[in-house]
Amino acid sequence: MIGVIADDVTGATDVAAALSRSGLRTLLSLTADIGEGAGDADAIVIGLKTRSIAVEEAVAQSLAALAALQRLGADRFYLKYCSTFDSTAEGNIGSVTEALAAALGTDLVVTTPAAPLHGRTVYRGHLFVGDALLHETHMREHPVTPMRDSSVPRLLAPQVSGTVDMLPLETVRDGAESVRAGIAAAAASGIGHLVVDAVIEVDLAVIAEAVDGDVLVAGSAGLIGAIALRRPASDRVVAGPPSGRTAILAGSCSRRTLEQIARFRASGGDAFQLVAEPGESAAELAEGALAWWDERPVDASALIYSSSPAEERDSRIPELGALYEQTAGLIATQLADRGLRRMLIAGGETSGEVVKALGTRTAVVGEEAALGAPWIHDADRDLHLILKSGNFGDPELFVDVARSGESR
Repeated sequence: MIGVIADDVTGATDVAAALSRSGLRTLLSLTADIGEGAGDADAIVIGLKTRSIAVEEAVAQSLAALAALQRLGADRFYLKYCSTFDSTAEGNIGSVTEALAAALGTDLVVTTPAAPLHGRTVYRGHLFVGDALLHETHMREHPVTPMRDSSVPRLLAPQVSGTVDMLPLETVRDGAESVRAGIAAAAASGIGHLVVDAVIEVDLAVIAEAVDGDVLVAGSAGLIGAIALRRPASDRVVAGPPSGRTAILAGSCSRRTLEQIARFRASGGDAFQLVAEPGESAAELAEGALAWWDERPVDASALIYSSSPAEERDSRIPELGALYEQTAGLIATQLADRGLRRMLIAGGETSGEVVKALGTRTAVVGEEAALGAPWIHDADRDLHLILKSGNFGDPELFVDVARSGESR
């Protein structure tokens, strides 16, 4: 069984979608406390919220998740991080990787954030988003993890005690035996972390073959998808959500989420923007949004969002992002209590707060609304959710999800 530890909940749904797309029965858990059995799962994904917390706490939570996966029978492990390598100089990608490697007794970890399906590629160790280097994209101004360098080895080195090296694309193109030889040479020279180039899906397939015997690998959803394709497919049935209105709660300030909001509004969709005033509480913000929701037609989907361009954020309010995330959690809980069964949540931090507020623990992975953004079913609440990374989905995603529920 494959056990995956993801550093945020949208990353967890992304990797769960990759595993499911590859034909594996996939269980998604949003807590390391996942009970006594995994049923007939071929893979288990544990989604944490460790990307931006203190290193020590991120390591502790990740080790707890590892122990849970081992108890449930996982024999191969994968640390899933964002394909834009969201991190700081202190961590948490490298710190968690080293802690997991130490616990599993492995000296070298192969890693790559490459995910060509999402437009993320690695060449000469440099991470590209589409045609642009990472540090030339919107990620340069990310409010929590600004990415000012595109070299994955340089980004990783300050986060780890071991040595970092890279394996070039030429080695990958020479095939799996060549990659295995490169890994062995790196291990023999004491390398602890090996960043591998990949620019197309075939490159990931070669790397996946080369690491077949490795107990721990790290990367984005790209490489684990290739690893999963090497496992026998199951006869699973992938379900979709029920019909009905959809609540879209957006907290991401990414360019793509802003485009999705604009398209939804331009299509005539009802939308309410959360705009906090100094001193206003999350409960007060949620009350206003819910009063607006209750005035909408009972069969119409609607959008509630706090997303805005960086220059429009109110600098007078400390921890504004956390305030909006808490507000989204309160809104989601109240909507679920009203009987709503469909929600799309945009943004990793927002999604994390929403599932925490809802008390969602485990979910079954269903059909994808967009690449890397599947519907998941929280059976305890009978609630169907999309937990979408801010950058995922085409500009029409919000419109399409809303209309799909109203037309089923």
